[in-house]
Amino acid sequence: NIPEANPTAILTFAGAMFIVVGRYVYKVTATTETADKDFGSGVLATHATVFNNELVVGLGGSTTKIWKRDTAGTWTQAVDAVYCQYFSVAGDGKLVANRSTAKISRIGATDNPLTLANWSAEVPVGDNSVPITGLGALGEQDAVAKEDGLYLGDVSAIFKNVLPQVAANRDADNGKSMLIRGGEIFYPWKNGLICYISGWSDEVGIQQQLTSAVASDSIVPTTRITALASQSQYIWAVTEPSWKPYGTPTGFKKT
Repeated sequence: NIPEANPTAILTFAGAMFIVVGRYVYKVTATTETADKDFGSGVLATHATVFNNELVVGLGGSTTKIWKRDTAGTWTQAVDAVYCQYFSVAGDGKLVANRSTAKISRIGATDNPLTLANWSAEVPVGDNSVPITGLGALGEQDAVAKEDGLYLGDVSAIFKNVLPQVAANRDADNGKSMLIRGGEIFYPWKNGLICYISGWSDEVGIQQQLTSAVASDSIVPTTRITALASQSQYIWAVTEPSWKPYGTPTGFKKT
């Protein structure tokens, strides 16, 4: 049974599927589901990634240091003061993370993420008071989602907001579940979805497809996107329900 929380990451690692949700990491094979790691009461994972053949989990804030798991199943927590919220593996194989609210840092492709000395100096991205909500890589560029827009870094590590129209609609969920497919970035914001490509952007959210008749139907979900996935030429979106379920979710489905 999966606790009542939104998964922060679903990853393939060491021949199995790992679901990072709430205080737990679940390992799922073809026939079994097991709780692989419990981070403890009051601890919530914020993101996870596979880096240098290890599973790395961030727990945000400044109270719970990051964890990593090797292919043998051994979990190790940082002794150094390494706190991370979101991760991204850059085009050159380096691991990028935000170790504070609005700054990013990185380590080499084979460095140990648990060692503080391996991390570079932090680089500010936009307004230091506006939180980062997601990280990604667009070729050799770092793509940083924030509550007030999408920031792309240049060779001088200067970040420009390429979606300035978002700033007037700042929201805590803006940029969460950002998806990068090839040269396209899909950025969820408030009740929509923006596609950015090569200096051009357009609203492509589900509300662009709904007719007024369908939108008035009580069973139609809201247009606020909570997860994205890419499959060939398709983009799949999960939207927040417009109604409160009668029961508590108790599991997940796979196909």
